[in-house]
Amino acid sequence: METAPTSTELHALVQLTGDLPPMPHVASEALQKIAEPNTSAEEIQRILARDPGLAARVLKLANSSFYARSRTIATLREAVVVIGFKTVRTLVLASITRDLFEPFGLTEKLLWEHAVGCGLAARTLAVSLRFSRAEECFLAGLLHDVGKMILLTHHSEPTRRIIQDVYNDSDLSFSALERDAFGFDHAEVGRLLAAKWRFPEEIVEAIGCHHRPGAAKLLPALTVIVHLANAFCHKLELGPTKRPDVDLASVPSARALKLGPEKVAALEESIRQVLETEASMFS
Repeated sequence: METAPTSTELHALVQLTGDLPPMPHVASEALQKIAEPNTSAEEIQRILARDPGLAARVLKLANSSFYARSRTIATLREAVVVIGFKTVRTLVLASITRDLFEPFGLTEKLLWEHAVGCGLAARTLAVSLRFSRAEECFLAGLLHDVGKMILLTHHSEPTRRIIQDVYNDSDLSFSALERDAFGFDHAEVGRLLAAKWRFPEEIVEAIGCHHRPGAAKLLPALTVIVHLANAFCHKLELGPTKRPDVDLASVPSARALKLGPEKVAALEESIRQVLETEASMFS
C-alpha cells in the first residue's frame, strides 16, 4: 500500500517541480464566469470567442456523441445553451489539459491516450453504476496523471527513463520509481496543479489519491471509480502501462463497488465501444 507523502517530501516536490503552469487566461475567466449565479450564455460565448483555438475545441467536443446530442451544434452560444454550463466547464478543462501535452511526441501521445481513455472510462463507469457525478468522474479521470506531464516538463530525462522502464516492464510501479528519483510521485504533483487551478476539492482529492483510493474522504466513490477506470485502461493497453492479463474483478476498487466478473466483463465491453467511437474527438 502506497503511503501519503511526508511534509519533507512535499517540500522537495515544491522545490524540484518549480513553478506550476497557470491556467490560461481566457479559460480561467470563462470558468470564473460560469461559477457566477447570474451569468448568461452570451457572456460565456463572448469570453470563449477571444481564444479561437479553445472555442473550436469546445465546439468540436460539444458535437461528439459522447454528449448524446441529436442535432449539430453550430455556434458557441448554442453549445452553452444546449449542453449547459457544467458541461461547458468540463469541455474547457479538457481542452486546456490537452495543451499541457505539447510538444506532442511519442511519449506525450502515450500519456494523452491514457488520460483520455481514463476520462472516458470513468464517465462510462459512473453512468453505468448510476453515480450522479459523471462529469466529475470524466475530469478526474482525464487529469489523474497530469502530474506526469509536469514532471516530464521539469525533469525530462529521469521522467522519460521511468516511462520507458514501465513501458518495458508493466510490473514496475510509476509511483515507486518516481519516489526513488524525486521523493514524491505524479499523483501529488497533479494534486498541487489541480489545487492551483482551483478545481473542486473532490477532484483535487481524486487526482491525489488515485493510487490509494482508501485515503479519499470527501467523495470516496469518485476516487474509487477513477482507480478502476485506470485499471481498465491498463488492461486495454492504453498508455505506457500495459496489463492485458489483469483480473479486473480482483482489483480493490472493483471489489469496493461489489462488481463481479460478469459485470466487469460487460463494463469492459462498454468502455471499449466508447473508446472506439469517442477517443478520436479529443486528439
